Amino acid sequence: MSTKSTGFVERFRQPEYTGENRCTPCTIVNIVIAAVGSAALSLVLTPAGGAVVFALSLVTIYLRGYLVPGTPTLTKRYFPDWLLAKFDKLEAEPVEVADDERDPEEVLAEAGAVRPCDDVDDLCLADSFRETWDANMESIKAEETEKSDLSRVLDVEEEQLSFEEHDEALVAEYDGGRLGQWESRAALIADLAAAKVLEDSYDDWDDLTVTNQSRVLSGLRVFLEACPDCGGEIAMEQETVESCCRTLDVVAVSCTECDSRLLEVEHDQ
Repeated sequence: MSTKSTGFVERFRQPEYTGENRCTPCTIVNIVIAAVGSAALSLVLTPAGGAVVFALSLVTIYLRGYLVPGTPTLTKRYFPDWLLAKFDKLEAEPVEVADDERDPEEVLAEAGAVRPCDDVDDLCLADSFRETWDANMESIKAEETEKSDLSRVLDVEEEQLSFEEHDEALVAEYDGGRLGQWESRAALIADLAAAKVLEDSYDDWDDLTVTNQSRVLSGLRVFLEACPDCGGEIAMEQETVESCCRTLDVVAVSCTECDSRLLEVEHDQ
């Protein structure tokens, strides 16, 4: 395709609704509308005319993301939330919690990582655990050992492990497939550093499933006092996050200095 043709096409493309931002439910709905409309026109005009209209409709959906104006808004408003969640790119794959998996708080308590707070009815991080955790985070950040540490934790070959950034998220890929995802490099550093401590302080750590370990590690991030990546302060706040399909209320833990997201969970009204 020539540069002139490419420029003409790009003039009509809406990147906010196409590519990685494409809303799958919107696309499906609009293709169905295009098919029904083209079939009706085939009866009124000719089959060839209906086919031309359908082809033009598909091009419009490809370039614009939808055929009927206002489709993204209408989809969010009228489609059931359970259906939109299946297509939501902001939401990670649902985590299956096995019956034999340990409760994260129980694991952390038995490992000596948390204890009852002195002045409030809550759990606080043990000083000894925090000191070792902080030292591990500083070491990983300074020596940039994320890849080697992750390969050791997951028992995979480091040479086939790579990291890709998608927006703010950090995705670990192994042998062409997705191995795991973290909200940011800071979240990965925190998890790897905590895993090192738990390997020594919790005898059954290696017996836990990877999913169970992940739940324990992500739960620990709420105890961070400074960003593992930039050293900035930590803030927790409620935000409204827009995805292609839904508007989500989330509780977010982030670094105030570098905006690294450490934890994001959907707020339960």
